[in-house]
Amino acid sequence: MKSIVKVVLPLMLLAFSLPSQAQLWAPILSPSRAIDWSNSGVGSIPARTVNCASLTSSATLAQINSALASCPSGKTVYLAAGTYSIPGTINIPSNVTLRGAGANLTILNATGTSGGNVISMGTGWVSYNPVNIVSGATTGSTRIVLARVSGIHVGMFIVISEVNDPRYVSSSGSEGTRNWCDGEWTKSGTLARGQIVEITRVTGDQITFSPGLYGAYTNTPIAVPFGISTVYAGVEDLQVYANNTGYGANFGMSACAYCWIKGVESNYADGDHVEMYWGYRDEIRDSYFSNAFHHTPGPHDSDIQIALKTSASLIENNIIERTHQSILLQYGAAGNVIAYNYTMGEFDNGAPNYVVGGIFFHGAHPQFNLLEGNVVTKIDQDSTWGTSSQTTAYRNWVVGTNRICSPMRGRDAVTCSGANGHYGFQAARAMQMSYLATINNFVGNLIGSAQMQSLIRSGRPLAQAASVEYPSLRSYDDVAYGWSFGFGKESDDGKDTGCSGGIPPCHLAGTSTTDFFHGNYNNAVGSATWATDVSHVLPASFFLSSKPAWWGDLPFPATGPDVRGGAGPKGHSYGNPAQACYFNVMHGSDGGVGGPLTFNASACYGTVGQPAQDPSQVQAQIQSSLQAQSASEPSRGPSLKPNPLRRLCTSPRSTASLNKIEA
Repeated sequence: MKSIVKVVLPLMLLAFSLPSQAQLWAPILSPSRAIDWSNSGVGSIPARTVNCASLTSSATLAQINSALASCPSGKTVYLAAGTYSIPGTINIPSNVTLRGAGANLTILNATGTSGGNVISMGTGWVSYNPVNIVSGATTGSTRIVLARVSGIHVGMFIVISEVNDPRYVSSSGSEGTRNWCDGEWTKSGTLARGQIVEITRVTGDQITFSPGLYGAYTNTPIAVPFGISTVYAGVEDLQVYANNTGYGANFGMSACAYCWIKGVESNYADGDHVEMYWGYRDEIRDSYFSNAFHHTPGPHDSDIQIALKTSASLIENNIIERTHQSILLQYGAAGNVIAYNYTMGEFDNGAPNYVVGGIFFHGAHPQFNLLEGNVVTKIDQDSTWGTSSQTTAYRNWVVGTNRICSPMRGRDAVTCSGANGHYGFQAARAMQMSYLATINNFVGNLIGSAQMQSLIRSGRPLAQAASVEYPSLRSYDDVAYGWSFGFGKESDDGKDTGCSGGIPPCHLAGTSTTDFFHGNYNNAVGSATWATDVSHVLPASFFLSSKPAWWGDLPFPATGPDVRGGAGPKGHSYGNPAQACYFNVMHGSDGGVGGPLTFNASACYGTVGQPAQDPSQVQAQIQSSLQAQSASEPSRGPSLKPNPLRRLCTSPRSTASLNKIEA
């Protein structure tokens, strides 16, 4: 691990370049640092207007599964309005849609105890049967030569991987080594980085595939061919109502290609809301994920989890409230797009003042993922079990704190009044990049908020810092930071006592020099920072060629230093359609008050208009909450404890490394 740390800083010299086709990001980003994200997700979700079966709420689980299993390709099993008793798992086969009458009308009351999923699309796992790559594993390549091709055919998929390059890839971090981050293929986590591609031709010993390779694979590269278990399966317009009976996830996708979740409500979760493993071009969109029974690190994080080399998938236009994390990428998730989601109200019930949630990278080695247009609590790339690289964050509004409301456990009415609600002030860091997160792009983001810049601890306002970077000391609960770089574990408040079982040194100076920064507006200092010799004209999107049909009346783009007149800091953000749906149609409140709320996607998208709250309304709500917090909070809540899943610790950098500042 020490050898990895020593060579992090020269990473920008590594050759990761794309073919020369024009990309939306081309005027801003180097082709060595980005990929073509325009083909993420299913593409066009099939409408499937013909029902093969129409069931009422008297239908049993066995009858629902029977109807799905016998449904002809390209048709739908329709569940009419009502509450259905689901004591186990619904399995959706290939080329079939399960559709309800609406997320507020068709309700699946889930009471199973097996630890599986309420709804499963795909049940496969990628077994480790590697084939050596002889040649062709260069950046952008769509053809490789294999040592053998027996049993490999069109319609199969391949995981492309390589032995961890010690210059920047490792499954070891500040809590030790994650031996299973490559699917337990090697029992040592030595194949952390990779991507899934689809075979389109086999000619002799040459395999042609799509998409092109995101980066070069030169360190003993391998191909692992496998058959996807399910394709083009979908679930739409229904609600899963969880009861804390023992499910692992409300929705599960495993070895599923071109599968989707659309217009659903996930009403509490026993474990995770969604688990997506070994996926290819899957899609989760236009949905509402609300609350969880467990708000602690562990086997589940009550989130949308994207893992095990899942590639080219799209998580777009979702509302996620009062979870532990919101969206989590780990174990080699590659080339995915996380766009235009609204997340808030996350918390850890073991650390009730801690700023947790948003978009979280955890476990080796996510790469080339795009985060665009989200309104989120925090973007956090941790060091717990290894590295991550080549993340692009574009036009996000990162709020930097979370409104934490009662109850902290179980299912009950959510309230934020008086002492029942406050904003998290411990580890208040909007952008938190650990010492093992490198070669990232941060462009056009809005960092901070009225909430973050008004935080109070023990009756005193928190100091505000644009950024901090190791070896500078970083405060745990007296300073709110826009950016944090280079920290690992136990580096707060001057404490630097080692790794507590991890691989030393668990922190590193200068990691921000591997990143690219351009046009990020930092609310703590009231200005945007621009790179020199790079265009200040930012494209609306890095993956959408035009305003999408579901966008509605909001300006497009809705967030960025070039946006004016919005409700965000200095008018630089209008939020996004998911946030507008939450406030305008669902009549929600920051922190998830009253949730889960009534949700139906057809009532929201295309006509939601602008967010309901103007800055003065937001500020009044903040001040009321902060006054209640000041009167009732403890001097310092407990820190997160070491646990089987993770420990959250990271940190910012010095403003001296920023380029030209423009008001």
